[in-house]
Amino acid sequence: METKQKFHYAWIILAGCCILQGASLGLVNNCAGVFFSPVCEDLGFEMGQLTFYRTLYALSSAAAMPFVAWLLLRADVRAVIGIAALLFGGSTAAMGLSSELWQWYAAGILQGFASSFLCTLPAPILLGNWFQERTGTVVGIAAVFSGFMGMLGSAGLGFVIPAVGWRAGYVIQGLLSAGLIVPVAVFLLRYRPEDMGLLAYGAKEAKPENAESREETGKKEKTKETKKTEESGRKSETSQSMNGSQKGGRLLSQPAFYMGVLIYGCSCAGAYLNSFLPSRGIEAGMALSAAAMLTSLALFGNMFSKFFLGRLCDSFGVILVLAGASLAALAGHVLLLFDAPAVIMTGACIYGITMPLSTVLLPLFCRLFWKGDAYGPAFSCVSMVGTLIASPFNTWFGSFYDWTGSYGLTICVSGGLILFVFLTVCAAGRLVRRSPLPGK
Repeated sequence: METKQKFHYAWIILAGCCILQGASLGLVNNCAGVFFSPVCEDLGFEMGQLTFYRTLYALSSAAAMPFVAWLLLRADVRAVIGIAALLFGGSTAAMGLSSELWQWYAAGILQGFASSFLCTLPAPILLGNWFQERTGTVVGIAAVFSGFMGMLGSAGLGFVIPAVGWRAGYVIQGLLSAGLIVPVAVFLLRYRPEDMGLLAYGAKEAKPENAESREETGKKEKTKETKKTEESGRKSETSQSMNGSQKGGRLLSQPAFYMGVLIYGCSCAGAYLNSFLPSRGIEAGMALSAAAMLTSLALFGNMFSKFFLGRLCDSFGVILVLAGASLAALAGHVLLLFDAPAVIMTGACIYGITMPLSTVLLPLFCRLFWKGDAYGPAFSCVSMVGTLIASPFNTWFGSFYDWTGSYGLTICVSGGLILFVFLTVCAAGRLVRRSPLPGK
């Protein structure tokens, strides 16, 4: 006799994805740069040597990505994300116990592998399964929390590290990340609404207006039909999965795949500059607590833009929004080249729009071309190859400073990558207008 559901479990999934992205991508990944200068000063490492662990992180993450969509589809999402969270938090805390470069490198490999099951892929896949309507908006809302938690985390670590040391800071960061994600994974997350006997948010059952009056008389016939429907549903799901794998096999023949890879790779590499903002602030003469605020400002811009970018995509389309966002991110890079603290702070805030290019807009861009069960494998492949392209820039950005004694070259290279994102999006817009979408 239920006619309207006032509350849909999809909103619980959204809340879980918010915590998932906030405690992994936000609290740990986006705050990594706060530790670079204190660790290098204490242990005598060169910036390029230390930041090489971020390259290993990216390579390990890329290696794991092909398995994420496959494993989420076949295994219990609660176990997959819960185990990954323990590994992610444990490897982060282990950095606080490290004294040699190889220990950071080993921890970075483990951290990167676990990050693929937490940071990038699960939230867009889960939210796409649970929301038939407002997909762009909810993906944006979940991504907002990575910026929010990163903003709080970087500001907090800017005070924690001088007070109790960088070692304690790593341990606190790792324990907090695992402590937030594990309960959410175990008690809240489910892969798709069908696992709970529900429809996706916005999905409507075809029912005649007077169905309620006929419900009792048709009950017996429906129970017989239900078994047949369930069997045919399973067959349909299998055929969809086969169709998805066939489409995955044709990825290399689709221009959209290469465009997605370039957009993801360049925007992801540009986002690595976030880790060097505190060091850029110190270079400009700012104290560590003030320089750490640059990361907070970038993450504020990241958080603020994510909420609106998702909603704008629902209204104006992802191509137009992605092009505009990449131009805004490029303007932020230009401001970071100036030496005045106020201008650097403004630039850091606008630069924050760089991060949603890969975390919010690229997943929605991929949904233009791949639908249903084809989306997860396609998005995983795009993310994997894009991450491989981006991975060396973690080390290169640190090495540019070692070579030149300035972050000017690092900022210019990052800005050039974002300009390339804009040009690729313009080409993708022409592809969408001229040809049918391959995922349809």
